Amino acid sequence: MIDIIILMLPIFSMIAIGSLFLHQGWFPPEGLPILNKFVMNACIPALLFSAVTGSDSFGAEAWRNAALYAGASMLGCFLLWVVLRLVLKGHGAQSVILAMGAATANSVFLGFPILTIFMPDSANEVFAWIIIAEIAFIIPIMTTLALMAEDRDDTSVGPLLMAFLRSPVAVGLFAGFGFRLTGLDQPDWTSQVIKSIVSAAPFIALFVVGGTMLQNRLTRSGPRVLAVSAAKLFLQPALVAVAFGLLIGWDADATKGAIVFATMPLFLSFVAFASRHEVEDVAASSIVLTTLLGAVTVTLTLSVLFSQ
Repeated sequence: MIDIIILMLPIFSMIAIGSLFLHQGWFPPEGLPILNKFVMNACIPALLFSAVTGSDSFGAEAWRNAALYAGASMLGCFLLWVVLRLVLKGHGAQSVILAMGAATANSVFLGFPILTIFMPDSANEVFAWIIIAEIAFIIPIMTTLALMAEDRDDTSVGPLLMAFLRSPVAVGLFAGFGFRLTGLDQPDWTSQVIKSIVSAAPFIALFVVGGTMLQNRLTRSGPRVLAVSAAKLFLQPALVAVAFGLLIGWDADATKGAIVFATMPLFLSFVAFASRHEVEDVAASSIVLTTLLGAVTVTLTLSVLFSQ
């Protein structure tokens, strides 16, 4: 347990640095969205391109893992929706979008930096199929279901699909698969450029988490916040662990990587998705609560998976 805590110290330190810089006024709050865009629009597409083109095993197995992760996580969404809609009597569309919280981890800003410490050789590849699961399956399905549950006229799914296809993350994935089909090897200079961009992602991502945590507040509590937080921190990791453990093997790297990502707190963009359905306060409080509690649950999970 102590060795896991020591390995996690750089993660906690970088998050603390982000909070400290904003608290002291050394970094302007309006700069956080710019850093966020740099990570999402530059670092992550480069990382996905590198993972897809640089791994000999990225193929049918990766797509299987992505589908399995998405399926287990979507089961969590359904179970959370049952609680939010049928038990807590929530609004239809609001219940659907909040149910997405059971399946959308902070993969970019926490999951990837942590996995690079504990599984450095396979972190890029695992991250790639986790992102495929989230952006190709979980998020489009849940946002579409939320739109369908609305009684509004502007519920077209087309703009969402086009926005996804034009996003830098999708471009990075498609470019990687396209280059892979050519059978060519990357020139050394392009590989070095990509590695330089990717290497900037972990610190910037954790800096953003620290700054965002300082800005957000646990402004709303109640059954919905507790339900979303419990589903994210406990239900998704349990479902993913059972699915991968039974179908792939408990000791497989894919299983460990999937569990690590599933254990992460809610992703920061959850507020943006929830705001369309007027539950951004519940989403923001859930992000804060899962991030605070995640300091304990993530550390305990890592100790179980990686302690010798």
